[in-house]
Parts: sequence; structure tokens; C-alpha cells
Amino acid sequence: MERLKVLLVDDEYLIRNLLRMRIDWQEQSMQIVGEASDAAEALEQVELLHPDIVFTDIYMPKMDGIELSGLILKRYPNIKIVVVTGHDEFEYARQSVKLGISDFILKPIRATELLQVTTKLRAAIEQERGREYELTKLREEMKRSLPYLKERFVNQWLQGVLHEEEVREQLHFYRIPIAADHPQSRVAIIEVQAALPSQAETSTEEVHILMRMDGLKHVQAYYQQDIYKIIVMDTHNRIVILATQPDAKLTEQAEKLLEELRCLLKVDGSEADVTIGIGQLYSGWESVCIAYREACRALDYQTFVGKNQVICFEDLVIESDKRSQPYRSDKGLLEQLQFCISVGAGEEAVSLLKQILATPFSNTAQFRMAAMDVITECQRAAMEQQLEGEQVFNQEAVSIMLMAEHLPDLRAMLEQYVRAISGVIKAKRQAKEVNLIDQVKAYLEEQMSNAEVGLSSTAAAFYVSPGHLGRLMKKETGQTFVEYLTQLRMKKAESLLKQTDLKGYEIGEQVGIPDPHYFSVLFKKQFGRSMNEYRNVRN
Repeated sequence: MERLKVLLVDDEYLIRNLLRMRIDWQEQSMQIVGEASDAAEALEQVELLHPDIVFTDIYMPKMDGIELSGLILKRYPNIKIVVVTGHDEFEYARQSVKLGISDFILKPIRATELLQVTTKLRAAIEQERGREYELTKLREEMKRSLPYLKERFVNQWLQGVLHEEEVREQLHFYRIPIAADHPQSRVAIIEVQAALPSQAETSTEEVHILMRMDGLKHVQAYYQQDIYKIIVMDTHNRIVILATQPDAKLTEQAEKLLEELRCLLKVDGSEADVTIGIGQLYSGWESVCIAYREACRALDYQTFVGKNQVICFEDLVIESDKRSQPYRSDKGLLEQLQFCISVGAGEEAVSLLKQILATPFSNTAQFRMAAMDVITECQRAAMEQQLEGEQVFNQEAVSIMLMAEHLPDLRAMLEQYVRAISGVIKAKRQAKEVNLIDQVKAYLEEQMSNAEVGLSSTAAAFYVSPGHLGRLMKKETGQTFVEYLTQLRMKKAESLLKQTDLKGYEIGEQVGIPDPHYFSVLFKKQFGRSMNEYRNVRN
């Protein structure tokens, strides 16, 4: 650190000179850059020299050292001030500590006391500057990260995890303008995917990423002059346009954007498939998440109507009676449904399906939207379990369900669909579990003589949790893991007892139970007699 600058203020030249001569300032990494004989001169010197430390006498003409300190600290709070005072003035000086004065030195000035003060001040300044340096670095890092932090905030807002006050505060922090105190919002989601060229079998992830990034830049440029459009990438790598001011032209703009993106986005010979889903207009801070969900559902509808289209949510839900309540997805029930399907719990899944379809639908379009929710969760569960095949992703069957005109027919078809996918997953899980238990049994046969073999070590060998393996063993064998392993060892022990002349402790070691006493207890418990009695009966 460079030398600290010191200013001496005292109306007596002898005191200033004494301060200058008392210690070796250079050794303290300090330099006296100026002197002043009164407060007015001191303020001029502070403005001119910007000292790090000021030593000031308490009594001076026109303005005393305490008042001077207050003026300096008000403008330069980082300057360290040391008041030079006599014993009779010390109590008065001490009362001024609330101003922020760093220390006091009593007259007559002693070198040891002066050294203590300068050492302490240097350490304090070094620590503060270290903190300032770290804070400066953090601010620079935060500045670089602002686009990502802003994107994370907008995504949290879209997901509905923020309260109104949190949203207001972060909008102010990120300088995002809102058209009104009670904003109206509408959301459009753009999904950009690489369309495979005819000669290619697969498209690399790099092509997808580059295409999305290029698409995001183009959309940001398109709305560069519109301060009421927030453009971010959501957690599914889709481009989100959050309009915070009523805009009747959003759909028209989306149509134009779609054509431009399809024309402009080309990477390594791959053209782009671009689909845009648009939600309805909503009012209020916490309604943004509803607008976002509607845009997501509109986008999901591409499965049934095809890509490269602008799909508006209101076109999917055409209400015959405008007074009726619009259909709202029950996120909690849908998540439970997906979980039950993904673990093969068909009956529980059907029970949840009945709850979802118990909603009082006012028209055909509403229960078709509910059907789309259910089908989406079924297919998510299937993809999570890495299922393939026509039984799971049969587009014709899905289309028939979505074209159903009567709720009883739709309910029956959906129930059959849920049971079918749950059944496929259950069968796959059961086959996997049986295969795992067969492997574990073979493993225990091989490792029986190892006394360290147990539930935890066996589970680790097959990359499953001990609890899961224990439950599977009980389910498949009717015994706990320990019971099964003990019985296995006892059968082996019985065989050795019949076929060899090994002693009891030797047999125990060969079956993985090296403690002779414990082995004897287990053997007698299993066969109702001791090893000697067992051998005698055999002989």
C-alpha cells in the first residue's frame, strides 16, 4: 500500500514541529503532506491534499478542533481524525466521539503513544481499503452478472414465487419500467428448435444452443425501442416476451417475428422450427404467472396442431357462455398424477384423474384442456422413465381423445391411457427389481465368507440406497436382508458340518461369522441343537 498522507493542524508551530519530529513517519509508511495553523486553512488543505489522517489541536482561534472534525467528516467520512488535547480538555474531547473521531493524544506528546495511534490507524485503513477493494470487485462482478440476475428475477416472477413487494423492489433495482401502478401483463413464449436437414440423422446440442442464442438476440433487437417488453430466456431455454403494458398488436408482432426467425436462423445447414404460444391479458402483480402458464399451455398445443405457428390461448378455450369460469389447471394434482404414473401406481393415478375431471366444466373446450393437461403429465412420466413405443406416444390415440365430444367417453379413454402407461412403467420396474434381487443373491453367495458384507456395502456395490435394497429384499424373499444373509450362511454351515471335519470356529470363519460364540448361538437358533449334537445325530 502507498504511503498514507498526514495533515497536522495546530495554531502553535512548536506543537506541529513536535508531532513532526517525535517519530519516523516514513517507517510508519506515512508522509506529512501539509500543515495548517487554523481551521479555515485546514479545510483548504483537506480539499487540496485529500489526506488520510488529520491530527488537530482541540483549541484554536475562531473554530475549535471538534467543530473542524465534524466539518471534515461530514464531507470525507473515510478520513481518520486524531484530536490532540490536554488532561483538562480530555473529557470534553471524549464527548465528541460520536462525531466519528478515531483517537485522542494527550499533551505532552510522547513517542510511544504516537506510535501506538499511528500503528492502529494504519491497520484500520488497510483493513477498510481491503474491504473497499473486495466490495469494488464484487460490484464489478455484480455488474457483469446483472443480465443473468435480471433473467433469474423475471423467471421467479413468471413462476409466481415472489410477493408484490419483492417484485416492486427488484423492478426498481433492475430499472425495469412498468406502465402503471397496477400493471397489465401478457406473455408470449417462443420455442426455437433446429429442424434437421434431410441428410442428417441427428442435430447436435451446439446447433440448438447457437440457434436459441441467435433467436434471443434477434427478439431483443426487435423490441429494442419498446421499454415495456421484457425479453428473457426461461428455465426451458425458450424465449419469453413479458409485455407489461396492454398491447393489441402482440399477436401481429408474433406472426412477423415467427417469419423473420424462420428466415434468419440457420446454423450448419439446419433451419429453424419456430412456434409461439401467447397467453391472455391479465391485471395485477401476481397474475403474471397465470399469463405465463397460459402461454406455456398454448405452446404445448403444438403437439396436436404442429410447429411453426402462433398459438393463442384464447383460441383454445372458446367459451359459449362468457359468464362461466375459465378452466384453471390444478398444478398440485397434476404433479401428484405424474408421480403416481412414474412409480407405476395405476390405481392411485386413476383416483387422481377422477379428482382432476371432477371440475364442473362449462363446455367441451374446457374438458379438452383438462385432457391435454393429463396427457402431458402422462408423457412426461413416460419420458422420465425413458419409455418408448407406440403404446406411450401414439399420436392417433391422443388425437382421438382430444376430439372427444362427451366427457364420459373422454374420462374412459383417459383412464385407459393412464392405466396403460402406469402398467408399462410398473412392469419395467418389477423386471428391474427382480433382476436386481437375482444379482444380489448371486453376490451374497460369492461374498458370504466376507464378514464385512452387510446391507450398506451390498447396496453400495449395486448403486442403490440401503433402504431401497432392504425393501426389495423383503418384498421378493419375504425376509429382511439380515435374515436372508443369516439363513444363507447357516445353510452353508450345515453343508460344511455334514461334508467336512472342520471345527466349529473354522466353519464360522468360512461363512463370514468369525465370532465362535455368536456363530454357535446362531447355529443352535437355526437348527435347534448345537453343532456337536448335530454331528452326533448324523454319526
